Amino acid sequence: MSYNKSLFWLLLLVLAWLPLPYGSNTLWSKGLLIVLVQAISVLWLLGFALGKCQLTPVFRKSTIPLVLLFSLSIWVFIQGDDLAGILPASLVFDVFATRLSFWLTLSYSLLFALVLLLVTNSKRLKLLGWAFVISGTFQAVFGVLSTLSGVETLLFSPKETYFGVATGTYVNRNSFAGCMEMTLAMGMGLLIAQLNDKKAASWSEWLLETLKTLMSSKVLLRSALAIMVIGLVVSKSRMGNTAFFSSLMLTGLLYVVLRKKLTRSMVILFVSLIAIDTLIVSQWFGLEKVVNRLEQTSLQKETRPNVAEVTLQAIPEHAVTGTGVGSYYTVLPQHHDGSWRGFYDLAHNDFLQFALEFGVPAFALLVLLVLMSAWMAIATMRKRNNRLFIGMAFSSFMGVSAIMIHSSVDFNLQIPANAAYFVCLLAMAWVVRYLPSKKSYGR
Repeated sequence: MSYNKSLFWLLLLVLAWLPLPYGSNTLWSKGLLIVLVQAISVLWLLGFALGKCQLTPVFRKSTIPLVLLFSLSIWVFIQGDDLAGILPASLVFDVFATRLSFWLTLSYSLLFALVLLLVTNSKRLKLLGWAFVISGTFQAVFGVLSTLSGVETLLFSPKETYFGVATGTYVNRNSFAGCMEMTLAMGMGLLIAQLNDKKAASWSEWLLETLKTLMSSKVLLRSALAIMVIGLVVSKSRMGNTAFFSSLMLTGLLYVVLRKKLTRSMVILFVSLIAIDTLIVSQWFGLEKVVNRLEQTSLQKETRPNVAEVTLQAIPEHAVTGTGVGSYYTVLPQHHDGSWRGFYDLAHNDFLQFALEFGVPAFALLVLLVLMSAWMAIATMRKRNNRLFIGMAFSSFMGVSAIMIHSSVDFNLQIPANAAYFVCLLAMAWVVRYLPSKKSYGR
């Protein structure tokens, strides 16, 4: 096995590991994430120095997102250490948390770069997709079995909260749902890449092709999708389920518009996912309860304090420099009016928390990065003809859209494993836009 290929497999192992220790949302697991990603980066640099690794065409054409990400890393470093002396001391709310956030932000930036550098051909792109699917399927199986068996464990320790609902190896069911949204999106892309665009001459020919499909590896992938949908439903996450199906419909409609065709295979895939998984299989695992929770939700019945409103009011005061990434739990008590009791370390709205902690200018860079990556996915679906690239562009856009919808009421991007998966989806949009269809780099 070549040096470059070894690094790629090491990257896949790291991605498989990240969700297991509570979504890497403990101090030790955050530290391990930082060490693992930066170790692979150092090994790549060593390989580059020795001529065993090289810059890829994708990396060379992705200058803007790389500059945006590493600029954000530098900004968080300045927030944490303020070596330039540009931040008033009163604005540095939690130096330790912001310094830790710098290392995490740097690791996410390096992870983005590693995807660009190590996914050098179609085979590796497909393996990256399968790594997500395998990870998501394990999470779903583990979460559902843990719930139905009554064992209620998080792999490394027993559950302390969210009994009776699936959380996988995550503490919070909504974080688990966020993972499912991204891994399901990746599975959808892989399945779309295998769809046959050829129009059958008759229903008998279509039936024959369908039977061939049932005997192929597509069945394994289709089964994995069904399992992950069940896991998502058993989480009983209202916005998780809403975000998944909304992003699926949005991306499916966009796909049809961009490709200017709607094949039978595509129709069957979407109908089966919604009708079979949702209306039949998932009914056995509590979909009705999720629907009931959605129907019963209202502003008057919600018990969550007006955290988002207070956060929004605090942003103007720290609009330019931010309060420091990771400092939210120290900032919130200084702004709320005492109308609630309890401890909120997160805003339950990623957009507002990022705007407050990063500052509006830096937050604008984040928004630009996401929009540019979404545009790369759209351009790929519209312009490229490689089925795998189109499918993975579908995955990128759907996964990113799902997390954006979910982030409006939750904190998926504050969970390191989910943030890492999200960064990979962003990077994949650039890979499928610029990866050569035939020539392989860095074998």
